[in-house]
Amino acid sequence: MLSAHFFPIIGHMKLIVSTLSLTLALSTLTLAADETDSAASVASGAQASNAPVERTEPNPERNRLSNLALTSDPLTEVLQLDTGKDGEQLLAFYRTEGTGITQGGVILFPDEQTHMDWPDDLSHLRQGLSDHGWYTLALYLPDSGINPLPERTLPVLSAIKVASSQAQPSAPLSDAEEGGTPDTAENASAPAENTPDSAAEETKEPEEAYQEKVYRLGSTAITHLKQQGPELDRFIVLGVGSGAVWAADFVRKYQEQEELRLVMIDARQPRINAAPDLLTVLPEINSTMIDLYHGQPVSLQQDTNNSAEQRLRLARHKRLNNFHQSRLPVATENWKKDSRWLVKQVRGLIRTYIVTAEKEARERKLNAGSETMEKGPG
Repeated sequence: MLSAHFFPIIGHMKLIVSTLSLTLALSTLTLAADETDSAASVASGAQASNAPVERTEPNPERNRLSNLALTSDPLTEVLQLDTGKDGEQLLAFYRTEGTGITQGGVILFPDEQTHMDWPDDLSHLRQGLSDHGWYTLALYLPDSGINPLPERTLPVLSAIKVASSQAQPSAPLSDAEEGGTPDTAENASAPAENTPDSAAEETKEPEEAYQEKVYRLGSTAITHLKQQGPELDRFIVLGVGSGAVWAADFVRKYQEQEELRLVMIDARQPRINAAPDLLTVLPEINSTMIDLYHGQPVSLQQDTNNSAEQRLRLARHKRLNNFHQSRLPVATENWKKDSRWLVKQVRGLIRTYIVTAEKEARERKLNAGSETMEKGPG
């Protein structure tokens, strides 16, 4: 009787044991597979770490251009104009006039180390002027680079030679070095053959002057503005900081081809030595010039070689009747308020010395012509 009850129990125990053994076998296989995968991943990681990592240098100008292309101003059009040289493109911010009465076009040159949407001046100027009848086109000027290192002078070289000769005692010369053979003498006197590096240096094209690049960018901007309509015939070139020097030089070069006027704000010399001298450029400009500067104590003026006082003195000495200088209030910490005041001052001076003055000049010319026609013979 007992055996009849134990047989089913024994059967169930056998089934349980077989199930447990199967489970252990499957877990063993899974653990082995995981160990294989982890070993493979470690090996691949070690191989990836041993692979050489390509070094990339930071490019601030490229990052700045990428950020500028993502402007949030809905009324600003981001332009990439073809300058016509080796695929070069001009990045610019363009805004149409917003009054229905076209005053003209304004091309803005930013200060170095800034861009055409700089918040404390360029951004407010290009937007404020476009809201009052001006087509504005703010350029991006590429980095002008740094000045080359000066060459060592003869006293420095002689001191280095003396120091090196004292540090290294001279060793006795061998017979071959003392007398030398005819072949070695001829080889010493013969000129060295051109190496691949020297040949590459000879065939390398000279780098283009930054001044020529600015001319090309400004001409591209003028061409784009002239395509907006025949009524756009008055152009103002406005420069801030070192951009005022490049703007003045551009007006000097193209004033015979286009009707250009110049507006400078806090003008100062660029950091590169190849930049034109502003005090030399201004007397050669025949069109209207407006010079704005923020007043500050003499003790805080850093650029004494090209100060507003010197520019005014030069204009008086050369009798430049087309030169108009105005002093702006000292800048405060509230740059938004200062920028609105700057836009108001620039608009007022442009209206006084350019728009109204040119209108009165045309009227005087027409009146003088009509009076000449009304006079009888004799």
